[in-house]
Amino acid sequence: MNLKSVFKGIVSSVLVFGLIAGTSIIPAFAESMTESSSKDYAAESGSYSGTEFQAAYRLKKSNGAKVNFWIKNTGKVSVEISINGGQKRTLAPGKSGHISAPVGFLSSNYKFKAAPTPNGGKISISYRIAQKD
Repeated sequence: MNLKSVFKGIVSSVLVFGLIAGTSIIPAFAESMTESSSKDYAAESGSYSGTEFQAAYRLKKSNGAKVNFWIKNTGKVSVEISINGGQKRTLAPGKSGHISAPVGFLSSNYKFKAAPTPNGGKISISYRIAQKD
C-alpha cells in the first residue's frame, strides 16, 4: 500500500462520514491524485439512501475539462440528477446513466443533486462523480 492509496482512503472516509452526518464537505481536489491510465483526476463514489442526495466540490479546469455525475437507481422511485441545477436527467428505477458539465478555467463550486421525482419519496442510488480530460 502506497501513500497515495492511504490518502485516497482517508479522503473517501471523510467524505462518507460527511454524507452520513449530513454535513457539507467541499474538498479541493489535489492535482497529485491522478490516475494515469484513465486520466480520472478527481473522483468520488458510493451509495446513498434518503430523501435527497447533495454534494458540492470545488473544481479546477487544470484537473480536467469536464465533470461527470453517474448514478444507478437502485430504489423504487424515479430520480432526477443535476449539476449546478442546469444539466438534468431523470432515471427510472433499475436504470443507470450520467450527465456531464464543462469545468471552467477558474476554481468554482459544482453542486451535484439527486432527488425523487415527480412526487417525492425516498431514493436509493449508487453514484460516481469524476472529473476527466
